[in-house]
Amino acid sequence: MDCYVGATTGALKGALLKDNTFENLNEIKSLDPKSDEITSMIWNDDQQTEILIARMNRDLQLFDIEQGEQVSILTVSAGTGPVKGLHKSDEKIVTCVESGEIQVWNDKSEVISEWKCGPGAAVMRGSNEKPEIVTGGMKNLLKTWNLETGQQIWSSRNVPPDMLGLEIPIMVTDARFIPGQHTILEANKHHEMRLYDPRAQRRPVKRIPFMENPIMCTSLTYRTNQILAANSIGEMGLFDLRSKIHPMCKFKGQSGSIRGIDGHPTQPLAASVGIDRFLRVHDLQSRKLIHKIYCKTRLNRVLLRDELSILNEKKSGAKKEIDEDETDYGNMTEDGYRPADSEDDDVIEEDDVWGSMDKVKKGGKKTDDVEILEEVKGTRKRRESVKEEVMEEEAPKKKILKKKKKN
Repeated sequence: MDCYVGATTGALKGALLKDNTFENLNEIKSLDPKSDEITSMIWNDDQQTEILIARMNRDLQLFDIEQGEQVSILTVSAGTGPVKGLHKSDEKIVTCVESGEIQVWNDKSEVISEWKCGPGAAVMRGSNEKPEIVTGGMKNLLKTWNLETGQQIWSSRNVPPDMLGLEIPIMVTDARFIPGQHTILEANKHHEMRLYDPRAQRRPVKRIPFMENPIMCTSLTYRTNQILAANSIGEMGLFDLRSKIHPMCKFKGQSGSIRGIDGHPTQPLAASVGIDRFLRVHDLQSRKLIHKIYCKTRLNRVLLRDELSILNEKKSGAKKEIDEDETDYGNMTEDGYRPADSEDDDVIEEDDVWGSMDKVKKGGKKTDDVEILEEVKGTRKRRESVKEEVMEEEAPKKKILKKKKKN
């Protein structure tokens, strides 16, 4: 399987992109959506042979891809509410529930350490570069924590009040570490992303608005400076953190809230799922939808494997590689967005038109471009002749007016 998807019914599905098919990996009849809904899902190892799954009833299960078996390993006991975040560090598992209790578990399913990050937690993500996690939520500012000591390292500060002097509500929906840049990205319900640099200040160093609806999820891509963000009405955009605040492009086709995005670490591919029950895979270079699979149930989470069946097909064909620093901002609309399915094939180059004109002079057949150009020239001549006629008619009237002014 190339992609693994978690559903609100509790079903775990595996999708094969090469054939545009999916398969249920657990028994559907025995599932209860109120208790078995998948709330979080991560890879359990670097080889991507095991998936760690958190369900609504706070059970953590381990799915072995090779054996096709799913085993319960522990139940989160502290706090209340569903599991809002999972992280795997060495042999330790870190969990965070909605009430804010964070627990660190060893390989024997025993709690090593425990602390609180504040009520209303909506997200918890870990860093792959250092033993830290970031948390945030409703009325819960963005914070970073040391996994070894459980101490708070850094805390963000809310943005200044609005023009009426009212405080901006804190409504964090997603957060993640940007690898290699010492920065943290936050997404919130104010249809805005905020980029923090803990070394510089507590307030955001950049604020990136996106449309007019709450941002539900974000994802890293194969380029460290580019991220994906999606909102509650199915709009997904690709952003470059180095320059413009407008998205590089906006992907079409989704309907309803997008609940999960996962970008490929080395290839220009990204998978997205949502409540419209479709798994979609987009090509980030061509901005086109390359795979679309109907999975029958509302989807919450998605994991895209590093080794895909469709990569062999891409390698067989010769394809130009784009330099990492090359950014394409062409073909933008007036509001700064570039449509995902835009093409430049309809643009007529000036050199081609005049070259075709030379062929016509030599006796060749007229092309459509040449005919269009001749029509434009004809309209210009007609306009000039009309202007001359109007000037001739108005000339005697102007002479009469001058005589009246003198008298």
